[in-house]
Amino acid sequence: MQKQAGLSAGFVQCCADTALWMWRSYWQLHREWQRTVRQAQRAGDERWLCKLMKREPQPPFSNGLRHKIPIWFDDRIGSLEHSEIKLSPRVIRISTLKRGERITVLLNPAKYHLDLLECGEIKSFQIVKRGKKFYVHVKVEREVRDQPVRAVRGVDLGVKRSAATVLLRSDKPLSRGDFSVIRDGEKTHRLNELNEKVAKLQQMKKWGALKRMRNKRRRVAEYYDRLTAKRIADISSECIVAIGHPKGIKYENYRDNGKRKLRRLMTRWAYGRIIRYTIEECAEQGIKVAAPDERWTSITCHRCGSRNTERLTQSVVHCYDCGLTYNADFNGAINIGSSILAGPRSRWAEVDPAPTSDESLEKRDEAGSPRLHAWEWSHELCPDFIDADDEHGA
Repeated sequence: MQKQAGLSAGFVQCCADTALWMWRSYWQLHREWQRTVRQAQRAGDERWLCKLMKREPQPPFSNGLRHKIPIWFDDRIGSLEHSEIKLSPRVIRISTLKRGERITVLLNPAKYHLDLLECGEIKSFQIVKRGKKFYVHVKVEREVRDQPVRAVRGVDLGVKRSAATVLLRSDKPLSRGDFSVIRDGEKTHRLNELNEKVAKLQQMKKWGALKRMRNKRRRVAEYYDRLTAKRIADISSECIVAIGHPKGIKYENYRDNGKRKLRRLMTRWAYGRIIRYTIEECAEQGIKVAAPDERWTSITCHRCGSRNTERLTQSVVHCYDCGLTYNADFNGAINIGSSILAGPRSRWAEVDPAPTSDESLEKRDEAGSPRLHAWEWSHELCPDFIDADDEHGA
């Protein structure tokens, strides 16, 4: 490659690293796809198998995927340097194919980006073209001291609310302060406003205005998801965060599978982005994060481990084996946290259910639907995250 293209050894090495990364990602995706296909074959689901065969991951640079891939430049090819130019405090200098010649690219970073550049060591950078603009992605590396681990915080992501969290300790029963709810009513309200605005602009055929705000909804959703991740990190000091990963839930709910309502709810549920942001925010504070599979966690009784349960409502689950009635989101969060908690609160262990379990059975309203203490405590603990529309845990 070096002889045919006439590139330097540094350029060739950076290209090879990018190509290897692409092939490793493809092999990982293909192995997961093959495992899913085998599961569908064993289940004998012909419709699902037909869908899977159309979703086989494609290898790099095949089937029309021939667009240019940006590579990461290291210190052998270029550098990011300070500048005395007032409008461009930072510049990047990239070497050309001629010895001693470099191209200088002016940058206009915000104060937020300048602070990030100062807090760590710059390892490499990447030039990416989006539309008619070029962006520079910089990789900064810094060391963070790990926090001591004294508890596990289980996090159950939801469609109608952002997250329900429970703090688990191996030597203490659950108490009021261990439950919290993070809501996203403000995000939903903001996105609904943007959707109405886009619909009006489409009716009025204001194509210029639509083009200017084509990425507005995505940026707003990313902003509020980042706030959710920061809130999870802020309340997880000296904990391991176990955030449930609903892996494959969108992949398995394809069209014509009889679950239309569920598909509509999950249309805008960016659980993967929230998990990624949570990992990033926790890593900056030295908090470890695990993302176990959350399958069946909401309908599995956290006290006896039985699945002989029933969802009385969307937010309440009842176990017929031990008689436990509990909030489904908190039940899922406890199961998610217990999956990595080494102690007496592990699933199927005999534990003191504390005042958040059977006592809820004794206090039902006249209509027969339980008002769980854990749910009421979350309202008292997190008044900033409560929305009027979610007053009853809908």
